Amino acid sequence: MTAVFAPLVFIVFIGALLRLRNPQMEDVRRAMNRLVLVVFLPALVFRTVMETNLDRLFYEIPLAAATGIVGCLLVSLMVFHFLPIPGRTKGAMVLGASFGNVTYLGLPVLLETFPNASEQVSEVSVLFEVTKSSINLTVGAMIAIHYGSREAITFRKTAFEAFKLPPIWGLFLAILFKVNGIPCPAFLQEATHILASAVSGLMVLSLGMAFHFRASRLFWLVIPVSVIKLILSPLLMGRVVSWYDIAGVYADAAILEAGMPSQLLSFVISSRFELDEETLATVILLDTLLAFLSIPLIGKYLMPG
Repeated sequence: MTAVFAPLVFIVFIGALLRLRNPQMEDVRRAMNRLVLVVFLPALVFRTVMETNLDRLFYEIPLAAATGIVGCLLVSLMVFHFLPIPGRTKGAMVLGASFGNVTYLGLPVLLETFPNASEQVSEVSVLFEVTKSSINLTVGAMIAIHYGSREAITFRKTAFEAFKLPPIWGLFLAILFKVNGIPCPAFLQEATHILASAVSGLMVLSLGMAFHFRASRLFWLVIPVSVIKLILSPLLMGRVVSWYDIAGVYADAAILEAGMPSQLLSFVISSRFELDEETLATVILLDTLLAFLSIPLIGKYLMPG
């Protein structure tokens, strides 16, 4: 695992150094993330699905991801709802403990860990991302509204926002091609291959550039968040993959994805619905750093393959 993490840590360090030396890099990072969301990630989704068989795994992996999310949400709500902390902080911690960084960190980790199964692990990462982001933008937004802004908004409206995500468009377009037996033009295959190849490096660099070097007085909340996200979540996924009869590299990749640290999208949702951004930013930074210790342990002790 050291060989897997060394290049990733180096790229994260470059991103963090850029942010530290030039605070205006935040604007660059936001623009880069927008490009990844609108162009590079849809290309990866399209290419991965086009190279994937629409078999039972195509449906079972999202079901497994959703099951893991629901389990973490239930535990998080029971833990943070009763802690003597502000409501805005409770909502932010629930999101931080329930939704993982399955693409910005998860995909590079999977590709480095399973170099001979890049198509399979990319499929797992893409399906986890589509599932987690969709749930975070709907259920997560509803939780954020309850603890934060309390504005009048409906599940229907938040679901509509989720379906506006470009990666969802890439998914639907690829399924349309596959279901109707439409051959994908060679130029489109090559174009999406070129774009998809850049996703991993851009995501890890952006992760480093996202780090805020400001400590919150509630930084201790990283402990329950990390216990849920980095320990309980992969343990639960180890059971879930057996329930859905997912095995081999697919099961290993799903367990690793479940052990990824907090999703950056949760920070965006917290900002939108007036949750405690400052504490969440600190927790995301710290639990991401802790993940570099926990993920190798997951690979050693929890992955059945």
